[in-house]
Amino acid sequence: MTTRPGPVLGWATIITIVALVASPIIVLAWSLTDISTDVWAELWRTRLPGMITDTIVLLTTVVVGAVVLGTSLAWLVSAYEFPGRRILGWLLVTPLAIPSYVGGFVWLDTLSNVFGARGVRSIWICAAVLIVTLYPYVFLFARAAFADQSADTLAAAQSLGRGPLAVFMRISLPTARPAIAAGATLVALEVLTDIGTVRLFNVSTLADGVLRVWFGTGDRNAATELASALTGAAILLIACERLLRTGAQRSRGSGEAAMSPRRLSPLGAVTAISASLGVIAMAVAIPVARLISWAIESSRDGTAVTAAGGLGYYAKNTVFIAGCAALVCLVLGTVLALTVAHRGRLAHAVGRLSTLGYAMPGPVVAVGAVVTLAAIDRWDILPSGFFLVGSVLGLVFALVVRFLAVGYQGIEASLDRVPRAAVESARVLGAGPLRTAFTVELPAARFGIIAATALLCVDVVKELPITLLLRPFGVDTLSVWVWQATSESLWEQAAVPALTMVCIGMLAVGALLFALERGAEVVS
Repeated sequence: MTTRPGPVLGWATIITIVALVASPIIVLAWSLTDISTDVWAELWRTRLPGMITDTIVLLTTVVVGAVVLGTSLAWLVSAYEFPGRRILGWLLVTPLAIPSYVGGFVWLDTLSNVFGARGVRSIWICAAVLIVTLYPYVFLFARAAFADQSADTLAAAQSLGRGPLAVFMRISLPTARPAIAAGATLVALEVLTDIGTVRLFNVSTLADGVLRVWFGTGDRNAATELASALTGAAILLIACERLLRTGAQRSRGSGEAAMSPRRLSPLGAVTAISASLGVIAMAVAIPVARLISWAIESSRDGTAVTAAGGLGYYAKNTVFIAGCAALVCLVLGTVLALTVAHRGRLAHAVGRLSTLGYAMPGPVVAVGAVVTLAAIDRWDILPSGFFLVGSVLGLVFALVVRFLAVGYQGIEASLDRVPRAAVESARVLGAGPLRTAFTVELPAARFGIIAATALLCVDVVKELPITLLLRPFGVDTLSVWVWQATSESLWEQAAVPALTMVCIGMLAVGALLFALERGAEVVS
């Protein structure tokens, strides 16, 4: 029985949404058919080799570090029982609320005070900061995978004389490989798109190069072509992640028991607690403590304002822009997920095209959005004097292109878990598609929607490259305030907006943990 709108209306909805959010990526790809060899020759003679080297070194270091740290912590809180395990398991997710560039300027100042400024601005310190702020992506995916493993399989391996380390290396880790690869891919994409942290530590990456070309030369074609290198790197990462998923199997059947954690000895428990608290202190406690100290000092000195305004001005702009972008992502994601549901593999495949923006680094999306919006402006179909480039509408559009995948995939995964029989029963009782969606499907998917909303808030509020490149004149956000202050090493002035972003992020992470506790899934 068909539960969706008619075929024509349904497919028109899918294609319209996909075309809307995929257009900047498609336009950017089309613009690369006429590549200027002069631009690439000039880039190669100047900064491009260094950008490529720094990007590869930073990317490799951060991904390896985040995988080792995130997987180790996930196995620790999943496989072993010790006091405070449950609380620590959720506290280890809180670094998601700390933007990497916020942790970057805190640790830059902290380490400079201890060791001196010389040598602190290095690619290795930058990598360490990114590892402790991004490992939760791997942690969440790995923990979900370990929780899904069969207790019978692990017990059988132990009965054959395998120790805990051998069981982890030979059974648990290979089984969790696809989930770990998904988390590692998110970490890699975050590193590719990072601008704030790498600029603080004088690391010249491809993403930073796009920004320098954009603002330094004003050459949009050069910025577009440099962004193409980022696009190629992102596509390669996604291909590697999909390859690692090949042949993956579900580790536990519906009738099998989940893995039971083993109780640690007193010494082991102390070690586990110390390790977890050490990571939390480095990633969250120390940065937050320093931000609070700076915020108090800047408020006392009257420096917690700029020429544009104070905290209220920036917070209002941030909430408005982030709220609009998150709301549009949720609405479009929900409509798309409901439309493709039960329509077969082709509909799901077409729907997945709407997630292209999330796989692209922020500077790439920004460049593609500007090219698209500028083309629309040149058509002269808008009211006189109104332009999409440099408008709030244009900025929200770019943010939706970048983050629609977060709303769509989270809601789609939750809708897939709604029993088909419940939907068909509602239809048999006379409920139309719209009423069925609001009375059956969406209520059943509510925790997935909460999780998607929380992740959207975290991502949009701390997003820097797109906001920095596309913000309208006179409309600055908290992330832009932090960027402007840290660019001049004014750490105290950056503390108030940074602390506000952290508070918003902590509320969102709390909502995410609430949703995960009640059955929402982590999706990629």
